[in-house]
Amino acid sequence: MMKPIYRSFSISFAMKAAAFFMVLLMLHGCSDDKSGKTVQVTRSLKAQVMEVERSALPEIRSFSGRVRAKVSVALAAKMPGNVKRVEVEIGDPVKRGDLLILVDDTDVRARIEALKSSRQAVQKKLDAVSAKYQYAKINYERFKRLFAQEAATKDELDRTRTEFQALKGQVEAVRAELAVIEAQLSEARNQLDYMAIRSPIDGWVSARSVDVGTYVNPGIPIVSVDSSSDGFWFEADVDESIGLQLRPGLKVGVSVPAADIDVMVPVAHVRPSSSSATHTITLLADLDRYPVKSGLFGRVNIPVGTALEIVLPARAVIDRGGIKGVYVLDENRIAKWRIIKVGKRWRKEGDLLVPIASGGQGVDGEVVVSVVSGLAPGEKVVISQLSEVREGIRIE
Repeated sequence: MMKPIYRSFSISFAMKAAAFFMVLLMLHGCSDDKSGKTVQVTRSLKAQVMEVERSALPEIRSFSGRVRAKVSVALAAKMPGNVKRVEVEIGDPVKRGDLLILVDDTDVRARIEALKSSRQAVQKKLDAVSAKYQYAKINYERFKRLFAQEAATKDELDRTRTEFQALKGQVEAVRAELAVIEAQLSEARNQLDYMAIRSPIDGWVSARSVDVGTYVNPGIPIVSVDSSSDGFWFEADVDESIGLQLRPGLKVGVSVPAADIDVMVPVAHVRPSSSSATHTITLLADLDRYPVKSGLFGRVNIPVGTALEIVLPARAVIDRGGIKGVYVLDENRIAKWRIIKVGKRWRKEGDLLVPIASGGQGVDGEVVVSVVSGLAPGEKVVISQLSEVREGIRIE
């Protein structure tokens, strides 16, 4: 019974010893790292590498603002009354001449009908008087000839002249009465037009403060329309210490997250007087080229100086579950994973760096990031073939 147990124990011991010696051989073969660390080089890979160095980046002051149309028209009722119809909602596109709001026009229409009836009556009166006037005129001309031929008396001539002149005056009076009615009718028709508030431009409705039944007074704006063809400003109130240094033409960064835009645009206007309450100056930057709408929130980024920072292409930074890092090469060109902390993102636009707050889809350009910590000047970072790079790979 003892012999089989001894044989099994010997075989097991021999297998364990052989495995132990194999592990020692593998560790010895991979222990050529000068630093004393064990690195297993699985394979090599050709990839682009850049040496880390500090670059001059703009120091930025950021201020919130909003997009507004260059041309915005506030419309008010010209006649008092209750709103009868509301044809638009905020944001609706409109064309020039489109009906926006109709104020109750019942009284005005009733007045127009009454004036039309009066005009018709006066016109009939004028027709009758004009007929008598024409007869009196012909009769007067006939007696003038008879009197010249001594076939009519002076008394008959005077009587026909008096009748002619009287009827002439009546015709002029009725015509004047008709002219008054026509003027009143024209005024009433204009008032009817005033009850209908129509868009004077192509654009969209940016504001509306009334609903059906609301009583409106003349001169108080009740609806606004922004032009769709005259472009947009980005408007922001900036600190007066910076605003006093701004000049038209200076390029500033404008970010509008809702429109996915990060661009460098020129300053168009700077309001010269600052607000005594907030100590700010209003800046207007031109956004004509970009697909924005009034009211969108954004930020203006104004360069106020420069600072030396480490900069990497954004494509070199790998995100692993919210942890950002890069592959750094050691002295043997072996890739090592290094966690870093990144700062702002920038897009190169010629010689300018545009700070990116949103997706930055406004203009194409290489995106770079500043590195706050985790890297030092002179280190080498892998910036291509990152989908294939793994820790321990030698980079050629």
